[in-house]
Amino acid sequence: MNNWNQQLKPNNWLDACVQLNQQQQAYCLATIVAEVGSVPRANGAKMVISETEQFDTLGGGRLEFEVIKHARQQLHSGQSQSQIERFSLAADLAQCCGGAVQVLFEYFLVEQVSVVIYGAGHVSHSLCQILAQLPIQVTVIDNRQEWLDSIAKLGVNTLYQQQPELSVSQLKTNSHVLILTQDHGIDFAVSLAALQRPDLAMVGVIGSTTKAQRFKYRLKEQLSDPSLSDKLICPLGLPQIKGKLPMQVAVSISAQVLEKLQQLKPHSAEQNEQQKQQKQQKQQQWQASNQLRKQLETGESHD
Repeated sequence: MNNWNQQLKPNNWLDACVQLNQQQQAYCLATIVAEVGSVPRANGAKMVISETEQFDTLGGGRLEFEVIKHARQQLHSGQSQSQIERFSLAADLAQCCGGAVQVLFEYFLVEQVSVVIYGAGHVSHSLCQILAQLPIQVTVIDNRQEWLDSIAKLGVNTLYQQQPELSVSQLKTNSHVLILTQDHGIDFAVSLAALQRPDLAMVGVIGSTTKAQRFKYRLKEQLSDPSLSDKLICPLGLPQIKGKLPMQVAVSISAQVLEKLQQLKPHSAEQNEQQKQQKQQKQQQWQASNQLRKQLETGESHD
């Protein structure tokens, strides 16, 4: 079972906000702002929803299920504007209470940069020490729980995944993917899956020039579009920062990530809107191709 490795789970919505802010995780604060008739919770009741967890309660049942569903859909789409939605407990949700509520959805840290590190080894550990101090959401994915337990103490998010490449499809749009695993086979599988997603901001693999040549040759053979292999950054890190110690390599990679972020930073409102439209188009293209791939894998066909 894949679980996000968190600190001790907060007991209330306020503590949850504090913890999620510390971890640089995007979240939604849902608040009942109006009520009519019989409802599970009164005005002012709050709950917090992140992409993987929820804290506190709006009374449970179908209402809470729909609130969580709506919040996560908006978080995934990058929503940052507050919204008010009305839920009729009887007509819409088939709850016996019979009343209705209006829920205010407020979104926080949605625009945070997402850096996903595959591999929880020594370089990853050093890298997290640096990135955890920046306004960046860091997630480390590995198939070794004991290594994840150690790195989680640095205050970053961790995810156990027996086959790490399977998690690539769930990554946020514009995520920066850094591949530092202990196995060249896993490195390649994650690289292949990540390069199939045109909406990722960066895909980099640690390694030598020889490894880069071998990977790119194999990737061109297996990618749906061979030119996608050109997006792979390998070796990972800035060449002018020398050294092979884990912290030296981590400094080099961190500098490269920050350099990449600076290059991607929009310089005007018009550019920002263009980037938003491009991101949506890429996401739609990827979703369509991913759906087609799944249909082909399962042998489905449509007229």
